[in-house]
Amino acid sequence: MLLLGVVGILAALAWVAYIRSLSTFNRSEAPRVYQGTELAGRASDFRLIDQKGASMALSDFRGKVVILAFFDSRCDETCPLTAFELRRTHRSLGGDVEQVVFLAVNVNAVFNAPQDVAKFTREQRLDEIPSWRFLTGTPEELVPVWEAYSIAVVAQPGEDDFEHTPGVFIIDQQGRKRWYVSTPLSDEGLVAPWAGPRLGELLVKHIRELLSGSG
Repeated sequence: MLLLGVVGILAALAWVAYIRSLSTFNRSEAPRVYQGTELAGRASDFRLIDQKGASMALSDFRGKVVILAFFDSRCDETCPLTAFELRRTHRSLGGDVEQVVFLAVNVNAVFNAPQDVAKFTREQRLDEIPSWRFLTGTPEELVPVWEAYSIAVVAQPGEDDFEHTPGVFIIDQQGRKRWYVSTPLSDEGLVAPWAGPRLGELLVKHIRELLSGSG
């Protein structure tokens, strides 16, 4: 837990800056051009256990496009909204869905047992996605994964859940990071309503580009 505390302290300023940017940036100025942040380089591999207790690594899914999110097993705000967008993405892919895997890594190092991530999976209907895996582990296993993907995790005093960096990574069939996508999931706190594409729309677009070889 000491390591978790260090990560929280180091990440706090970055998290505060992110929240402030959401509330002060006029999102209507450039929503039509937003496609996410293009990435490059090998996606850091990791091995954790899923909601059924099965051990698996990111590299197990080479040959498929991987959608990678970071969820809190006790979150009742942003994570459920992101889960809705993932279900929406899954439904929109049609016949392409067999070539896509949906993963999440737990950012809650306290409620980190398989039954915790299984409960979240059921509550958010993510078991509707056959390829869905919600991965978890010990704090010593989870923290390096957060760090590898620059995920800030900050404890909330008196709360069961943790503040954390939102957004979704898209990893291609060769295990390379290609996109990081994060859009407002509600208009709360924004200077102007978000008029750009929804998270699910961008995920579908980039997935199809990668599957067609044009991405």
